[in-house]
Amino acid sequence: MKTTNQILILLAVISFIGCKNQLHVVTLYVDTTANITNENVNDHVHFGQPTGITNKDYTTLVRKGDLIIWRGQSTRNPDHIVKITSIEHKEDKEIFELKPFKPIKVNGDPVNIKGSDELVRGKVTLGPGKGEAYIKEEYILRFTVSGKGEIFKIDPEVQGHKKK
Repeated sequence: MKTTNQILILLAVISFIGCKNQLHVVTLYVDTTANITNENVNDHVHFGQPTGITNKDYTTLVRKGDLIIWRGQSTRNPDHIVKITSIEHKEDKEIFELKPFKPIKVNGDPVNIKGSDELVRGKVTLGPGKGEAYIKEEYILRFTVSGKGEIFKIDPEVQGHKKK
C-alpha cells in the first residue's frame, strides 16, 4: 500500500508540473472484513462521499485532458488488497479512455511498477459539445478483495465540463 501511495504522489507531481490538466484520484474504500457479495456491495464500499449520496450517484467532475486514477483501499486492514480490475463504459459517450501504466526500463529490461497492477488509469478525451454545459457517463468499476474469490462491481459516474 505504501508503494501505491508513492506512485500516486509521483504521478500527481508530474501532472501538475507538466501540464495544466488535473489529476483525479478516485479511491474506493472497502470494508474488507465484511461478508461482501454483489447483492450487498453498496453496504460495504464507498468513495468517501457525503452521507446521502449513493455510490451510483457518486460523480467525478472532470474536463477534457484530465487524468483519472482509480484505486482501492481497505478501511479495516492495511494488509488487505483491494484491486481495481477493470473499468467498463456503460454508455456510448466514452468520456475517458483507459491508459495502462507503462513498465519502467532498467538496463533495457522492462520492470513493472510495484502496486501499479492494483490501479487503473484513464484520460478524459471527450468534453461537452457546443450546446452542452456538461456531459455525463455512468461506468462499471470492477474490483477484487484479497481473500475473497469474487469480482465485485459498482457503477459510479463521471461528468465532463467545459474548459475555462
